[in-house]
Amino acid sequence: LYLQIGAFENPAEADNLKARLALAGIEASAQRAQLPDGRTMHRVRIGPFAKPEDMNPVRTRLAEAGFTGTVVKASP
Repeated sequence: LYLQIGAFENPAEADNLKARLALAGIEASAQRAQLPDGRTMHRVRIGPFAKPEDMNPVRTRLAEAGFTGTVVKASP
């Protein structure tokens, strides 16, 4: 499980979000993903987490810093 904070076609936007998260003390990674329509997306995610409860402290920190995340399952 991951918390996805954003997804962008422009990799610079993903890097910008990663940097803003880092300034808030939250480590995130950017992952490239090829969509079925051929577009490439750059996802900004935090994790992995073994179970949903493990995300709660990070979700609290995100909220305090003005960010929101969506729970996503890791792609195989």
